[in-house]
Parts: sequence; structure tokens; C-alpha cells
Amino acid sequence: MYGLVDGLLYAEISSDLGLFRSASSIALFDGTPDAALANAGPWLLDCTDNPDSHMASLRQLGDGAIGCVWIISGYAAEDLAAALRARLNVRMPNGSTALLRYYDARITSDIAAILTPAQRAWFFAPAQDWLVQRNGQLTTIHQTHAA
Repeated sequence: MYGLVDGLLYAEISSDLGLFRSASSIALFDGTPDAALANAGPWLLDCTDNPDSHMASLRQLGDGAIGCVWIISGYAAEDLAAALRARLNVRMPNGSTALLRYYDARITSDIAAILTPAQRAWFFAPAQDWLVQRNGQLTTIHQTHAA
């Protein structure tokens, strides 16, 4: 199980701790042209091996208006991070590139709602379950059913 958070929003509830790079905390902007902004960008937090490391902060986010994204995936943390990095930018109709803020729990369901079925299948492929928790409410955004 993974938490996906916006680094700036995470800092609002955990300013004394903050996020730091480790095997269980991966900055998704690392290795991209936006690497200089990594602390303020999306972070993948692995809650599988050591759930206590991030769980309290993720629950606090999920209980409030900021919210958090939960991902259940069979991917290893680095593999999931790579798959999520590949989904950060979208091509706009005018040919420009824009950042897709799917890691912001406040808008994740809106993004999912505008995707075509083919786009949804590709976008959510790394996850068995993609959920958003806001104001204490857990909402399933996408669920992959085993065949």
C-alpha cells in the first residue's frame, strides 16, 4: 500500500518533519526536468514494510480537506514511482505540455472523470486500487478486477 501526496500540502500538516528521500519516500520529480522542485512536488510513500513511518501523517491528511491518495499495487516502490513519473505530463490540444496533478487528492476524481476508457485503462494500469481519502471519507477512484 502506498500513499501519494503533494509535498507542499504534506508540509502544511507536518512542517517539522517534512519529507526526505529514502527507500520508502520517493520524490516523483527526481530524474525529471522539474527535479529542482522535487520537495514541492508529488511523493510516493511506501507503507508496506513500515506502515508506522508515514501512516500518522497520511491519516491526518485523509481526515482533512487536503486529503491523500492511496494506491494498492503489486509494483515495487521504484517501479511504481517510474510508472507514475510517466503519467506526470500531458499533451494539451495546442501541443503544449501541462503537469497532471493526479497526486492532489482534491482533484483526482475530477481528472479520472474526464479520461476516456482507454486513457483510464492506461493511466491506472499500475494499480489494483486507486483511492482518495478526504474529510475522513474513502472513495474508490479506480479498481482493477482480477480476471
